[in-house]
Amino acid sequence: MPLKIARTLAAGAVCLMSANVCAFAAAELKVSGAAAVAGNIVMPNKAAIETESGLTLNVTANGDGNGLMDLFSGKVDVAMIAAPMKITEAALNKAKPDSLSIAGFEVANVGTIGISFITNAANPVKSLTEAQLKDIFTGKITSWKDVGGADKPILVVAEAAGFGTRSNIVASFLGGAEITDKARIMQSLAQVGQVVGQAPDAIGYGNAASIKAAGAVAVVPGAEVKQALGLATKGAPSADVKKLIEATAKYGAALK
Repeated sequence: MPLKIARTLAAGAVCLMSANVCAFAAAELKVSGAAAVAGNIVMPNKAAIETESGLTLNVTANGDGNGLMDLFSGKVDVAMIAAPMKITEAALNKAKPDSLSIAGFEVANVGTIGISFITNAANPVKSLTEAQLKDIFTGKITSWKDVGGADKPILVVAEAAGFGTRSNIVASFLGGAEITDKARIMQSLAQVGQVVGQAPDAIGYGNAASIKAAGAVAVVPGAEVKQALGLATKGAPSADVKKLIEATAKYGAALK
């Protein structure tokens, strides 16, 4: 057998026996965006999703706006979103005109979760009406004494504009009214919960995953905002992305 052919066959044999099978190596998808999607569906089930889809996932939880910007610029294959894309687009373009266009973007729903309002666990105010919550988050009520608590200023904690959970609060709960400009702004939903857990007079919001990680917080009963979670693509999803959507939606269906 000629040496060149022998070497070729040997290389093929090594390829087939390798753990990273050459001909069938798992395609990598780069995914970034909403922590609500990453923390509640993708990361807890990452190994299973990769196995079922035959893909390798490179995941970055950096917020709706950053995910859509990454998709827009071609840095990722898929953006995780936790708010309607038009709301995020408008928020980003308000801050920096013409920074994002979602024209041609498509989104597939992969689950729905609840957003709850949270206070520090030591706060004596254990319940708030929806009207009181709206007035607190829009800055009309600024002291806990106005809702039955101590004579102390209320510290509203929220994500920066362009993050999905904040966008849902604004659109679905506040009717489009903006969160008070006196709010302490954080760069992730996890940070919102952490600050509320540390600051006795704080109030914020979170989902099941972020609240669990926050520590000493209490959920305000009776006020929940439903949040749709999705995977977005620039144009129609590829065959690999369709596999990712199917596998992710399977685990998203189990969310409460």
